[in-house]
Amino acid sequence: MHCVKRLTAAVAMALAPALASAVPYHYVDWQTINAAGGTASGVITLPDLSTVNVGFQAISPGGAPGSFLFGQSGCGTNYWSPSAPYISAQVDNAPPNCELLALVGGTNQQYIVTLSEPIKDPIMAIVSLGNPGLNTTYDFDSPFDIVSEGVGFWGGHATDALEELAGDILRGNEGHGTIQFIGTFPTFSWTAPTPENWHGFTFGIRTTERLEPTDPTVVPVPGTLALLGLG
Repeated sequence: MHCVKRLTAAVAMALAPALASAVPYHYVDWQTINAAGGTASGVITLPDLSTVNVGFQAISPGGAPGSFLFGQSGCGTNYWSPSAPYISAQVDNAPPNCELLALVGGTNQQYIVTLSEPIKDPIMAIVSLGNPGLNTTYDFDSPFDIVSEGVGFWGGHATDALEELAGDILRGNEGHGTIQFIGTFPTFSWTAPTPENWHGFTFGIRTTERLEPTDPTVVPVPGTLALLGLG
């Protein structure tokens, strides 16, 4: 851990002149939620008023429709309060009040997110992954970094409540925070092997590949921005 902190400081000093301040992210407005049928859909509206459609599916082994615990659209309980775990030197704003989907996991289901156009480095905000007596994991098909974490709606710890493991696995111990997928994605997926009642999530984006094409001459450095938030 001490080596990581020293590296964090070194990276922060080296990149400080080049890094911009935190910017707003645009989150999913979940519009249709069918928890028993394992589907949800929503829309992300960007500053130019263009939209990105977001689909979510829970798929059982063998391909049959799965299910998830519940979802909220509009409002209900604002599980994104306090907002501190979701705000960082990179992300300026927490998810909108109440909007989320909630899982229990542990049924060998695959959870799939499909986007209507390729998205650059999308983020996933997470509520209460795991609890003090039961660490819970999300096993993703894509690399990610932990951008921020902290004490959230259900408590938890200011640091180390979310942990990135080898193989694109996120482990939570009452974890509240934000992760970012590294790259450009039209879709991504994950599993939640250990059942725990419950953990919630939503997604946000800064921009799209259409609005901000990737410069092919720039080689990204995975983990750099996440290191800046781990001190």
